[in-house]
Amino acid sequence: MSFVSVAFVLLLAVVLGVRLSPWGRDRLSPVYFNVLLLASLTFYAWHIPVYLGILLASITIDYVAGIVIEDALPGSARRRTLLVVSLVANLGLLATFKYAGFFGQQAAALVPAASGWSSDLILPMGISFYTFASMSYTIDVYRGELKAVRSYARFMLFVCFFPHLVAGPIVRATAFMYQLPRRRRVCWQVWSQGIYLIIFGLFLKLVIADNIASYLVAGGGWERGYAPDANATMSAIAAVLFSAQIFGDFAGYSSMAIGIAYLLGFRFPLNFNAPYIASSFSDFWRRWHITLSQWLRDYLYVPLGGNRKGRVRTYINLALVMLLGGLWHGAAWTFVLWGAIHGAALMIERVLGLGGTLVRAGSVGAAAARAPWTRRLAGGTIGLLWWCVVQVVVIVAWVCFRSRDLASAIDFLRPIALGHFQPVDYSLLDNPEQLEFVMLLLVPIVVLHVRTWLAERGSLRRPGYGEKALMSGVMVYAILSLHGRVNSFIYFQF
Repeated sequence: MSFVSVAFVLLLAVVLGVRLSPWGRDRLSPVYFNVLLLASLTFYAWHIPVYLGILLASITIDYVAGIVIEDALPGSARRRTLLVVSLVANLGLLATFKYAGFFGQQAAALVPAASGWSSDLILPMGISFYTFASMSYTIDVYRGELKAVRSYARFMLFVCFFPHLVAGPIVRATAFMYQLPRRRRVCWQVWSQGIYLIIFGLFLKLVIADNIASYLVAGGGWERGYAPDANATMSAIAAVLFSAQIFGDFAGYSSMAIGIAYLLGFRFPLNFNAPYIASSFSDFWRRWHITLSQWLRDYLYVPLGGNRKGRVRTYINLALVMLLGGLWHGAAWTFVLWGAIHGAALMIERVLGLGGTLVRAGSVGAAAARAPWTRRLAGGTIGLLWWCVVQVVVIVAWVCFRSRDLASAIDFLRPIALGHFQPVDYSLLDNPEQLEFVMLLLVPIVVLHVRTWLAERGSLRRPGYGEKALMSGVMVYAILSLHGRVNSFIYFQF
């Protein structure tokens, strides 16, 4: 079930009806709790009902593991064994459904006798997200940072709560379980913020992401970049447009998820924060898919040693984490290359000591004001140049992310690298007005990022209720009049 479907609107209307009733207005009553749980299970089963069993199997394994781990003696083999069982079960599900076909193809390339083996399994909706959320719970219990959840129904609601189930944010048990027993009176200020976030998410998805997708797919804007005589200008435009599309699609989903959670009486962590103003690669990962970045940091990078075991080990850890982060996105070498590019960029940035240069140079604190103007100018120049490098590398990585295979990515980037830039020949386009329209859709993305950049530096106040109401009206009008052909969310089956 998708957030932009009639079935979901009806499901959400039923849940909100109970939320506004006496059963849901002041506390998490048994009636409201059961409605949330039933709605979440219905939401997931709507896609492929039989895959509900896989979700429940993951939930059951980690529920039992959490209790046994907490009850076992500290440092005992039983605790370690149950943690391993939990991790193997969750990663085994991912490997079976997400990577079996990929590794089978690689084996067939190396061993001709295996060429007849293939996997036609359909990827369960949101499996990468709910397995990570569930694993984080077991690991936190093992570390002693969280008490085991003794109610199976409550643990089930944590894992399959429908606003974050499919594409995040990746909500941890430490940020969710404490909210269940709390009183949750209907606060209209919270509701207004939730409604605004939902409208904003719909605008990003339906107006920006889906219209750009129509140009890149139906209009052939992306395939044109694979041609041997491709115009580098058109290829570069397509790459920039995809960068806007994936932001609008994924950030739009996260915004709607957070807004829906507000309406239901819950708070989710921020998942996107104007990533294209990032002044460094490390800053980019503090702004893009924030909950995944934090998950990889806390459950992979830090356990590997982080930056505590010397420079060489730090670089190895960065590369390994980003490679695995790329593989998490999908079973293809293009995703591995995408992760490798970001890993290499983080290593080079650390070697050069350029992380956060623009932030420091652009600060408005007293120390920055007292610095000599030559130092401020040099810092600002280096920071600006490094920001340009960051954005170019991020866009190049998105080309790898979007391409069918490695050869296609190389074909797409070759004319750009060779500098085969030419004026846009509108006579070759099926619909020249479509390109002009989608280029205009970059303006809201730019305005959003510039506004965030100014707000973070204290140069602009955050929008008040009146401004949000006006913006909501404009976005609703745009959604009704400019929405494109509705496409599935890019992260719908990740």
